[in-house]
Order: sequence, then structure tokens, then C-alpha cells
Amino acid sequence: MDGEGSLVTQSASLPEPLLKELCDLLGAHHVSVDPHELEWAAMDFTGGYRLGRTGQRARRPLAVVRPGDVEDVRQLVVWAARHRIPLVPRGGGTGVMGSAVPQLPAVVVDLTRLDDIVVHPDDMLAEAGAGATLAAVDAALRRHGLALAHDPWSVGIATVGGAIGTDGVGYLAGRWGSMGQQVVAIEAVLPDGQVVRTRPVPKPPAGPDLRALFAGSQGTLGIVTRAWIQAIGAPEVMLFRSYRFRGFEPGFEAVRALWRAGVIPDLLDFTDDYPAAVELPPGYEDDLGRTGLLHLGFFGAAEEARGRLAAADRIVKRFDARDLGEEPAREFWERRHEIAEQFALPILQARDARRRWQQGAFDYINLALPASQVIPYRREALARIAADPRFYAGETGLWGRPEVFSLLVSAAHPAAAQAAGGAAGAGSAGAGGPESTGVGAASADEPGPWAAEWTPEDAAAMEQLMHDLMRMAQARGGNMECLHGTGLKLLPLLQDEFGPALDVIRKIKRALDPLDLMNPGKWGETAGAPASDGGVAPPDGSGGRDGVVVVRGGSGGGSGSVEADRRGDGGRSPGAAGDPVAPRSGREGDPAGEPGARPAGNGDGGATAGSARGRRAADATAAMPGNGRWRTGRAFHPGWFTRA
Repeated sequence: MDGEGSLVTQSASLPEPLLKELCDLLGAHHVSVDPHELEWAAMDFTGGYRLGRTGQRARRPLAVVRPGDVEDVRQLVVWAARHRIPLVPRGGGTGVMGSAVPQLPAVVVDLTRLDDIVVHPDDMLAEAGAGATLAAVDAALRRHGLALAHDPWSVGIATVGGAIGTDGVGYLAGRWGSMGQQVVAIEAVLPDGQVVRTRPVPKPPAGPDLRALFAGSQGTLGIVTRAWIQAIGAPEVMLFRSYRFRGFEPGFEAVRALWRAGVIPDLLDFTDDYPAAVELPPGYEDDLGRTGLLHLGFFGAAEEARGRLAAADRIVKRFDARDLGEEPAREFWERRHEIAEQFALPILQARDARRRWQQGAFDYINLALPASQVIPYRREALARIAADPRFYAGETGLWGRPEVFSLLVSAAHPAAAQAAGGAAGAGSAGAGGPESTGVGAASADEPGPWAAEWTPEDAAAMEQLMHDLMRMAQARGGNMECLHGTGLKLLPLLQDEFGPALDVIRKIKRALDPLDLMNPGKWGETAGAPASDGGVAPPDGSGGRDGVVVVRGGSGGGSGSVEADRRGDGGRSPGAAGDPVAPRSGREGDPAGEPGARPAGNGDGGATAGSARGRRAADATAAMPGNGRWRTGRAFHPGWFTRA
């Protein structure tokens, strides 16, 4: 990475006749081929470092389109099938796994215009377009004494469709489940242009549950355009309590005891780290020098919430918990969205792809493990991290329920250690986590000390470490990711995750999408869609055809080398034009250019004064918030990204 934006350095242009068709279909003002817009739509909030080598598969889209209703989407899908052009649905772009990142030249379908909301108070349902933000849905429900139970960190930016596509998990998931579990009915456009709607009742009809089929599908089976979401009653009271434990294990046992007793909090966040990292004084740590901090919240009718809180207080104190009162948990709750408000939102408003790409040298995992395996897995993971002096373990913890385990890994960079005053935590995790270093967030022009001497070899070692940690979880019967979807980042581990079930997923995909035009490649199927006459093929030569212009390197303003792609079809020949089951190429796409190449669409003369002002405004953001304990001017805490 050269600090200029992203690794997305290769793109293809949409032939003028097809661009005109798109403009006629949706209106010219709802179709964009602006280089900066394409660069923005080529990535989500994963960040370049975390994508690792899979980031080389990313491609700039051919265009970004913004349909206004389900009929627009239907016509767009029919158009795409006719020309064999992949489509990648996109919501708010707040994903952190690369689920909305194109792997082929594709048209990105920005669904944010589908933002209407209708509340059905008697049915306790919110009917919302796929582009409605979660915050807008909640605000509409609140006017009727109801509330939305899906509350991720990005609630003000993330959309209904994106949350369904990744089956996202929010702060209230322990009691109310993931987004997919809260969806009562969906409307979706299938790859053949058919519009399907399920009935808005809690129990689906006899047979397979189509709602569950689309939850977590990442837009690979069709485009969800509308959803009916189960609402909950707005709480009469919101009660909070925080507790401190002597390390992770007693805190984990306390959480497990809550579930065994059926005392389910609305909010549960448990963090294990060094005392300074969680802003607690020393003196109550385990043998590794780590302390545990548990935040609980009980929301609802006064009598019911107070009863659950009283039961929880009695249970957790059996595990030598120190009662910290209500203020820490209340403050955590009130600040839970600041990562989006202070970091993501300014970048989003400025469309600053460069800053979005730049993140420090850290990574994290969010696993679902059998409860019996959480403690042994954590011990094994900390030992694996400690075996490599280039890394140290930051926070570990639980989120929502006892099976959902998160872990942060950072680079043991000398500058970070120096900023921490050279203090190293005792035990296997090494130096204190980055939240205790005082190291500020990287600006768009200064990558910061974590990245200052971070080499490609270091990045490859981090990627290998994370893969090892996830395979260790799989070996213990767990899932490698349970909050954000698998996206682009976890493609190398799909076979390990699903085993023979991966072929079942691919068969469903082929049955619904025989041309593989819906967000292709996200289930590890070979990249490279066949192109009929007039279509667009990938620039790697798989299914290639004359007339596709490929731009490599350059600034996206025409200064890079441009050549017509006239290579072969990359293997198996496609079927006859119009054949809906034309076979795919048998090869993967080529990497997207040199990692150090300057991306198109950054720094060229096409930037508007407004966008430049927006980027400067985003750069001026002082710091990214830290794991719910952030104060103005505090250093960025990467552990925020372990929260959905």
C-alpha cells in the first residue's frame, strides 16, 4: 500500500451504448462513471491492511447506479442478464469484511434511494426500503412507542438491505438476535427479474424459510429491495450495571451462569484487558495481569427490567465480581455510536476513499464458539499470539452472549511501545494494547506509528496468524465470523468453514443465478462471467471479448496506459448468446495490479473543490473513538472494530 487510497488499480470501462441504455433506464442523474465515485464504490470500511492478499481481487466498478424503486431494480436485473454484466448490491458501505467489494468489472447497485418507511403499529412491524438507514427506521418506530432491536455501531449509516445481506449483529443481539432473526418478511428481485415477496407474519408457511435464505447471502442470490422488521416496545426504563472481575475466566463463568438461569440482558459487553486499557486502577487482575469489565443493560417495563437486574446482580456476585455501579455501563451505552459519528461519517460524507483505506496494523476476529470451548480456545489463542514477538493480544471479550468471542491483535511496533512508556503487561499477551499507548489515529497524510515500519512480510505474517486463529476456532466446532459476513476477506477459509456444505451453497447460487451475475465470487466460485455480444468481460482474460477498455495504473483521469482487451475466453467457451445456463470460465481473476500502484481516481484533476474541502474536513477529525470509553482527544482504539 502506498498511502494513496487502495489497491484497486485496475478497471474496465462500460461501452457507450450500454452506458446510454443505463441512463435511459434509470435517468442519467442516477448513473455515475465518475472516477472518484467508482473508487469509493470499489471498497467498504474493511481497510486495505485487513483485506490482506484478497484485496488484490478487488475491482473498480463499471458504473454506480441508484434505482428508485423495485421496478427500477427489476429492469436493471433484466438488463444485466441480457448483457451478462455482474451486479453488486450496496447499502451504506459500512461493512468491515469486503462483502460489497466487486471482484469483477460490475455495476454497483446503490440502494440508498429505496429509503421509504411505513410503520404498522398494530402489527409491531416496520416496513422499510432496503436503503433506509437503521436509525431512520428506529426514529419512525419511536413515534409509535416502538423501537428497532438491531443497533450496530453504524446505526446512523448502515441500511436495512446491508444489515440483512450480512445478517449483522448489534448491541441488542443477546436478547433479540441478529438482523436476519428480526426480519419477518422480504421483497427481493431474483436474478431472472422475478420479484418475490414473503408474507409479513412471524411464522413462515410450511416449507423452507426464504427469509433465512437471503439473510447473510451478501446479495449473491438476488437483491433485497424491501423488508418487514419485527419491532419491540420502546423501553419504559433502561437500567445499567457494571462489574469488574479478576480476569476473563470468572467473568465468562458469570455470563454463562446468567444464560443458564434465563436472565438475558438487553446489553452485554464483556472486555478483558490490562487495567489501563479499560480505564481501571490496578489491583484486581489475574496471573496475566489482565482484568475483566462487564457492562449489563436491562430495558423494558419497570418491574420486569428491575427483576432481571436484581437476579443478574445476585448471580454475578457469586463469581467475586466487584460492583462498579451504573455509570460505566450507562456511559458505554451513550457512546456506543461514536466510532461512526466521529470517524466513519466524516469519511463517508467526504467520499474519502484514501482515508477509509488507511488503518493501522491491527486485526480482529469475532467468533461463535460452543460455550464449553471459549476458555480453552482463548488460552490457545493467547499462546499462539505470544509465540510471535511481532504481535500482541489486546482485548478479548464477549458480546451479546457467552458464545460470541472477540479478540484483537496488534503489531508490537516499537513506536507504540515507546508511546506506552515502555510498560509491558505481564503474561502471554506482551505489551499493553494500543488503547493504552496514547497513539492517535492515522490521518490521511500520516499513517501513524503502527504503520510506520510495517512491511509486506509483517502483513503476511499477520494474515497467517489470523488464519491460524480462525482455523483453531473451526477445529473446536466454532464459526470463524459471526457478526459481519465472510465477504472478500475470508474467501481463503470458506472450505474450512463450511466443508461439504459449501457445495450446497454454491448449488443454490447456481440454481437461482446460473449466469453468476449477483455479487459473483463471494462463495469462492471461480471469477469470470461469460459475456454475450455487447457484454463486459473481466480484464483477466476469462470470458474476455473485444471492446472492453482496461485501465492499468494511472490516475483514472486518462493518464494511465489504456489498451483494448482482446484476449481469449480463458478456458471453457460460453454457450450460445442468450443461453441462461452458459458455463463459467474455469479460472480465477488475476490480481488487481501491483500493491504499490497508485489507484485511479485519486489526485487527478477531476476532483471538485467541494470534494477536496470534504477530504480536508475528514482529515481534521482529531481521533477515532475507543471501545465505548472514548473522550474527546483520546487515542483511537482498534477494538471498536470488534463490535458490529
